Amino acid sequence: MTSLTDLNRCLAWLTAPTKPLTHVDGLVLCGNSLPITATTAAKIAIQTQLPAVIIAGGIGHATKYLRQNLHVDNDLSEAELMAQLMRDAGYQGDLLLDKTSTNTGANALNTRALAPKSWQQVLLVQDPLLAYRTQLTFEQVWGPTTRFSRVLPQDFQLTQLDPLTFVDTPAYQNAWPPAYFTELLLGELQRLWDTPTGYGPAGANYFRHVDLPALVLAAYQRLLAQPLTRER
Repeated sequence: MTSLTDLNRCLAWLTAPTKPLTHVDGLVLCGNSLPITATTAAKIAIQTQLPAVIIAGGIGHATKYLRQNLHVDNDLSEAELMAQLMRDAGYQGDLLLDKTSTNTGANALNTRALAPKSWQQVLLVQDPLLAYRTQLTFEQVWGPTTRFSRVLPQDFQLTQLDPLTFVDTPAYQNAWPPAYFTELLLGELQRLWDTPTGYGPAGANYFRHVDLPALVLAAYQRLLAQPLTRER
């Protein structure tokens, strides 16, 4: 079993398709390192004629990588950088910015305060590696009256880790430094696995219990034993 096979097994589970919404009342873009998430959010907001979009993101671990991807050197928050990307992509509606949150829990809490009460079905746009945990967290914080779904690339599988290369998803080629990608992927499995060090009920209790399939858990544990470079 190669590391690439194990990475892809974990990646396939983490980014598996989710049940779509019957309609979209609102969209929340969560700050991350990928400019494509902002342009994707703009495209969806334009197509669905959303009058407003919420963008959440202060300055956190992803900010330096977002700036690198944008080739900028400034002090703007992820929300401000992504707001400009959405404007550049043609979205002209209202942008409601949370420029302070530096973790997913704060994203969920602060965006709930910004969201119109009419938002009952909400689409989340996030780094695909972080999207599953983001949805779980939003469901926990916003409560059962709001239904969420998340935007994910199709057939999101690696053919090479360094340089980062995917099957049929050229927009994501080299989108993350390999060490950051590896850290995000393995870090998400650690947080989603319901143990005392995870974020489920057995640990921090940030969201409901999640079952990790046995094959995914075995792949994750093999990866932990490999000398993979990880950097956040």
